[in-house]
Amino acid sequence: MRKHIAPLMILSVMAISPMMLSKAFAQDDFNTDNNKALDLAGDVGVETAEGTTPVMMSEANVLYVATNGLRVRSTPEDAGKTLGLLSLNEKVRLVTGELVNGKYVEVEILKTVNPMTKSEKYYVVREFLANKEVDYKEFTGKYFVVVNVATETLRVYERACLDNSCPSKMIMETEVVVGEDVNLPKEDKGKGRSILGSYRVTGWAKFYQDAGGHYPAWYRDGYPGLPEVGAGFNKWFKNKFMPLDAEGNAEGKMRGAFGWYAAFVAPNPYGQWTHGTIGWGEDKDEYIKKTKKFVTNVVSNPRSSGCTRNNNEAIAFIRQLVETGTPIVKVYAKEALLDPSLSGYNGNKQWQYILTKKAGQRSDRAEVLASLGVSGSEADMYWAAKRNGNDMIVDPKSPLNQILEVGTYQLDSVPTPIAYTPGEKMGKIKASVGRKGNVYGIDTKDMSAGVYYVDAGILDGYHHPKVKLDFSGFEDEETPPWMDIKNLNR
Repeated sequence: MRKHIAPLMILSVMAISPMMLSKAFAQDDFNTDNNKALDLAGDVGVETAEGTTPVMMSEANVLYVATNGLRVRSTPEDAGKTLGLLSLNEKVRLVTGELVNGKYVEVEILKTVNPMTKSEKYYVVREFLANKEVDYKEFTGKYFVVVNVATETLRVYERACLDNSCPSKMIMETEVVVGEDVNLPKEDKGKGRSILGSYRVTGWAKFYQDAGGHYPAWYRDGYPGLPEVGAGFNKWFKNKFMPLDAEGNAEGKMRGAFGWYAAFVAPNPYGQWTHGTIGWGEDKDEYIKKTKKFVTNVVSNPRSSGCTRNNNEAIAFIRQLVETGTPIVKVYAKEALLDPSLSGYNGNKQWQYILTKKAGQRSDRAEVLASLGVSGSEADMYWAAKRNGNDMIVDPKSPLNQILEVGTYQLDSVPTPIAYTPGEKMGKIKASVGRKGNVYGIDTKDMSAGVYYVDAGILDGYHHPKVKLDFSGFEDEETPPWMDIKNLNR
């Protein structure tokens, strides 16, 4: 029988679980590719005791929700009560086409799978309603992402030849944390193991937090400071780092659980996103690797509730490359190299970043410096003083005050396959410690005979395992056809 020690057990909330998302909204700093502010949240609605909105069908003025989750408010203002969420491609009817306060319209909700608090009126931001359904399936972009759940590895690829005349090239790989290995009822799909499938990114959030404030944002104006670099897990649960409620009491269970950035996907993601974690960039992947220690796994279930959890430097770099519409493909596969000589790879690379407070802003150093209008030496001097605990006197209006961290991410840009260990040769604890290439302990007879060539982003004879794991994403696309080696036109 496994003991559960509270601080370690709570590590499992460091990813956005569907249960959390059912009570969660993002803050108002979601952004599209052109950095416009969005009114987005997760793909699951808010649970309430007040019932759901009745469905009233009408064909006139019918529009589709054009983002992965849209807040529905009781009044046409940002401070209006949030009644629930609408998911991508759900339907509404315009009650009136007139904009209120420059951005809101009143709607009648025609179709939603999400709980919605009853109200006399419902308002949403007009910008995120479209005349037709949004379908990101046709991919014409430069990059795509593959998460091999079996090896707990995320890789970003550049699709060098859109005509499939050459293999793709891996840009970076990073160790991640996936969903915990638990058996749950069918109605709890998405709350345990990571779900396989072919998805598309539908939006990003910076400094995500749930509406109830149980997991306060990594950063938000007016919140207390953060634990220092190198702090243990326990400090991220301390009341001193939590914001205060109206009565002056610390509010929150864990600070910064969603990290710097969170990517939302569709279709049918069951609330499983790709996001960061606690800690600073300088902490590198410490909080990822600690999840896979022996003692941690003996006393707790430290993995996520289905999401893909990255270290914060990695998710910031991924955010830099990955735009709306980018495929995220989740497989459970044995790994190998298509070209064992790795002739196309010549060493690891670096990426310099500056994390800022600015909503929606990405973190590439050159972009941030240009945006702030400061020099690199000014930014470095400011950060060195701040990092060492010294007060650097600057004008309160100085853009330097926007800087939260300055650093360099050492990209792992040379593909390294992780060996598969048969499930029949290890127990549940052994499978979850370190990286065995088989985190859920699938027996050899149940694994696909196919292989995932990690240097090329190519699948050869692969199919999802038929035991333990669930599948979602596009119903008619197990994996994208351009990833199949049979379609490689060499």
